[in-house]
Amino acid sequence: MSEGLLGVDPQAIHTVNKPMVIDVPSAGYVNHLPGPNRVHALATMRITTLGQDATRGSLLRTLRTMSVLQIVALVISLSVTVVAVALFAKMIGRFIATFTVGQADRGRDNEPATRTMTLVREVVGHTRMSRLPVVAVAHWLVMVSFGLLFFTLLTAYGQLFDPHFALPLIGRFFLYEWATEVISWASFVGIVVLMVIRQQQHPRSLGRRSRFFASTFWQAYYVELTILGVVICILMLRGLEYALGSANHEWWATGLHFPMTFFIGKAFSGMSIGALEAAAFIVASLKILISMAWIVTVSVQPTMGVAWHRFLAFFNIWFKRNADGKTALGPLKPMLVKGEPVDFENMEELDEDAALGVGKIEDFTWKGLLDFTTCTECGRCQEQCPAWNTDKPLSPKMLVMAMRDHAHAKAPFLLAAEGDRPGLLEADGTLATISTLPLVGDTGYDITDPFSAYNPHGPDAVIDQDVLWSCTTCGACVEQCPVDIEHIDHFIDM
Repeated sequence: MSEGLLGVDPQAIHTVNKPMVIDVPSAGYVNHLPGPNRVHALATMRITTLGQDATRGSLLRTLRTMSVLQIVALVISLSVTVVAVALFAKMIGRFIATFTVGQADRGRDNEPATRTMTLVREVVGHTRMSRLPVVAVAHWLVMVSFGLLFFTLLTAYGQLFDPHFALPLIGRFFLYEWATEVISWASFVGIVVLMVIRQQQHPRSLGRRSRFFASTFWQAYYVELTILGVVICILMLRGLEYALGSANHEWWATGLHFPMTFFIGKAFSGMSIGALEAAAFIVASLKILISMAWIVTVSVQPTMGVAWHRFLAFFNIWFKRNADGKTALGPLKPMLVKGEPVDFENMEELDEDAALGVGKIEDFTWKGLLDFTTCTECGRCQEQCPAWNTDKPLSPKMLVMAMRDHAHAKAPFLLAAEGDRPGLLEADGTLATISTLPLVGDTGYDITDPFSAYNPHGPDAVIDQDVLWSCTTCGACVEQCPVDIEHIDHFIDM
């Protein structure tokens, strides 16, 4: 350290027995400090300035080495990610607020260890889906990839900064690479199988005998194509990694590390390193944009059960009525008021405004609202329902969907402060109708049009009374549901 470099006496600095800090007072304040302290502060300011200059220089050099394509990919991908994460967090908050509008339902968190084992058994073993084994296997492969391939998303972000990026520690570990490629190809096969099954059982050929009758097809198609697009991008990026490694004669660019994608990489062998890097930027950003577009879409669609069940099913299973995993059948659940069983021998002790049963959506328990939102629209309940199969208006799936759509349409009213509600209703005529809509009534149901029995947005009632009276409480819907929706409890409550 020389006096010419810092403009101060090094011996004076040496005599100050204090650690240097980065944040220092303004120069005007420093001038008023006593000798040694002032020298120390001036030296620290000078060193800080030099460090900041070096950092800025490094950043400028990095930007100069980036292509326009890379910068554009970075800006777009990171911007969309910020928006997606913000919207997703906002929707999670809205879900929690909406569910807590429901009535208390105590006893849903007893025996936590048993509940956790039930959750693991049902999720890992897919035990609730085993009645359709081909679907169960295909769905299991897709489900596993949703979690385990998250690391490939992190890799894609890294590849936006450096196309040669690999995750620290595990990125070039061959077992991790094998797992990534096996799961990616398995997920590809799984989602294609599920897409084929949906088309084979489409209502256009089976009518109301299709378990997908009344399911929201654009949402299902969007989820399927998202998964397919993400998996294809993963496999393409793996191939580009191999091609880049081969071009640079890297030790890891072998079949041992790319056992199921090396042939994709060989297809890029004629490209220059610059072209390979550009391709990596494009595919990495495409993978990120597909993933984040999905997050944005579900974040503005609270009724998109075919997507939201990927997050909510874990909670719905954990909070099911029976901790040991038994379905919510057998003895009826007792009637509850404010979370407590009703004592019919002391009815006079109830509050005058106490609701017996469910007449409004907010009369359901929080678990009921969670049930409705978790529905995947898979239609297994509908397929097995004896009422539906004898041309009655009851479809357990359509009933749950109607309650879900109504709950989230009414949520702005339920979540608003009492003083703000009149203004909301005056500004939104549809919300004004929904806010007073009874759950059960006369919807003008026509036997030739099953949809006429379900009107979540009104004007007369959410479901027709014939829907409820068609139920035999046989429990086939509860027995079939892969996410443990407790249909019969909700039917009886109404």
